[in-house]
Order: sequence, then C-alpha cells, then structure tokens
Amino acid sequence: MMDEEYINNVKELINRQESEAVREQLANLHPADIAELCNELSAEEARFVYCLLDNETAADVLIEVDEDVRREFLEVLPSETIAKQFVDYMDTDDAVDLMRELDEDKQEEVLSHIEDIEQAGDIVDLLKYDEDTAGGLMGTEMVTVN
Repeated sequence: MMDEEYINNVKELINRQESEAVREQLANLHPADIAELCNELSAEEARFVYCLLDNETAADVLIEVDEDVRREFLEVLPSETIAKQFVDYMDTDDAVDLMRELDEDKQEEVLSHIEDIEQAGDIVDLLKYDEDTAGGLMGTEMVTVN
C-alpha cells in the first residue's frame, strides 16, 4: 500500500501543474508502483501522471493499473499513441489483452497505426481466439536455445 502522505504530496504537485516535480517523484518508482499511485488518483490526476511517462514506462503502467483506470486511459489516448506503445514496448499477449478492451472501431484505428505489419498480423490473429482459450492466452514471441 502506498503511503498516503506521498499520494497527497503528488496530488498537490499535480494540482499546481508542476510537471517536473511530479516527474522527480516518479523517477525512482517501478511501473507497478506508478500504477498503484494512478489507482489512488482521480481520473484527471492519473492522466496527468500518465502523460509524463516515457512510452516504455507508460506501456508497463497501462498493463498494471486497475481495469477502470486503464479504460479511462484507453478512451482518451489517441490510437497512434496506443499503437506506438503496443508495438515498441509490450509483448503481443499484453497488447492483445488491451486491444480486447477497445471497441472494434478503435481496434481498427490502432491497427492502422502499427507500422510493423507482422506485429499487427500477430495481434489480429490472436484476437480471433476467445480470451479464456489457449490461443487467447498465448503470445507469439519465442526464444531458442542452442
């Protein structure tokens, strides 16, 4: 559980629109801790924090936040931003899980912004499987060992 004094301090910085000070507060936090912080903030405050994050951290936070917070983020994030974070920083199975939370129109928009055709194809292929089946749970990445 995150310290209430810390949360209140971050809220105060957000309310004063002190972006750099908030970035400093977040600098040494693990993405799961940033997600926990976002879960404790209002939707507007959480979006403020989220917009300060680099793409890699933002992608990790998006995976970790509570479902209702994630839904808020996905509703306001441009499709191009979502596509960038999916392709560059998420495993395919995580990207597919998040895509399932989008309506079909937004899914198509996001897919149209994915530059890596193979990645987009993998996402489309995995979206065909029901969420609770083996196909819906798997990823397409693999490691080979010699």
